[in-house]
Amino acid sequence: MREKKVRWGLIGLGHRARGLAHIYHHLVPNSTVVAVCDRIETLAHKTKEILKDPDIAIYTDHRKMLKESLIDAVSVFVAPEQNPDIVCECLEAGKHVLCEVPLSLTMEGCWKVVITVEKTGLKFQMAEQLRYAAFVKAWKKMIEKGLLGKILYCEGQYLHGMGPDRYWMDAETGEKVSISQAKNYQGKLMKTRFWNLKHPIFYLPHELSPLLHILDDRVVKVVGMATKSPGYRYEWFPQADIEVSLMHTEKDTILRLMAGFVIETLTGSEHCNRVIGTKGWVEQPRTKSEKGRMWLSDHFMSDAAELEWNYSNYWESPSVAAETGHGGLDFYPVANMVEAIIYDRPVEMDVYRAAETAAPAILAGMSIEKDSIPINVPDFRPGEKRKPGTLPEKLY
Repeated sequence: MREKKVRWGLIGLGHRARGLAHIYHHLVPNSTVVAVCDRIETLAHKTKEILKDPDIAIYTDHRKMLKESLIDAVSVFVAPEQNPDIVCECLEAGKHVLCEVPLSLTMEGCWKVVITVEKTGLKFQMAEQLRYAAFVKAWKKMIEKGLLGKILYCEGQYLHGMGPDRYWMDAETGEKVSISQAKNYQGKLMKTRFWNLKHPIFYLPHELSPLLHILDDRVVKVVGMATKSPGYRYEWFPQADIEVSLMHTEKDTILRLMAGFVIETLTGSEHCNRVIGTKGWVEQPRTKSEKGRMWLSDHFMSDAAELEWNYSNYWESPSVAAETGHGGLDFYPVANMVEAIIYDRPVEMDVYRAAETAAPAILAGMSIEKDSIPINVPDFRPGEKRKPGTLPEKLY
């Protein structure tokens, strides 16, 4: 009987996948990579070199990998518009799946994955890492203890000033090509997946997932608004500079979420969250020089206290987590998935939570296209109106 170890196949070997591959192969206990796949064969060879294992098989066709390779699970790193089809093919081939964010860019895609997970009964998890952050754990405990009272309002933003190297890539090597280089490039160019993100608001899992986890809640209605598209910074790029959505949750909390990826930002990737309740509030800093703050009405505080609301969990994490990105948080989704497979435990962020973070953002984009009308968000969980493995009468 072989040692319990999850054997991974990796699909889609761009910059993100190559940066995370060592977690699957070297850092998480009982985890190993046995196959890698990308349609650009050069990227597959680069990933194998990074992992320093000559036994890893290389594929350029994921269907062939699913048929031939002895894998237990697949990690999918493809563009989000490709997620539903590839995720479902992996599940239907009998493989557990860990998928990068967001789940889908369409409601049809969300439902397709939900139904396939229900039909196959296999493990599926969204690899959203900010829900594991230290400040998320702290705020969740505060809410569970009632320190903030009834939560009325939350804010979240993800502004990420994409540099000039995020729009084009070499079609043969997969290497980034800057805007200035692209003008006179001698090789064959292809657009990056960034061009297919029609609405920046679609990319909300890193804000919406932590907030919904903190609240133990789901969104039931959304409204979206946006500046013009194409935007002001790059008139040739078909995306608004800023999009904002108001969301109403099942437990009667209002969320204000903002996303933008082409405007200039102070720190590159700027996250900022705030939670306001009937008895106090907490918020993250907006700049490097600021600190987080907290005010509690029941604690005789004449002013807000400054605090370090950290992302990293280093004091309670395995030392190897520090070797991973996003302040060590990239370690957790992989480790959680491996334990769920080996010990048959529930995953941290299952297909319903994944859909509950993708769907409100998708519908916010649809609201923007329909003159900012309010749109209801469906309940993806089975119940009286929908049996597991079947589609609802209306997708939204």
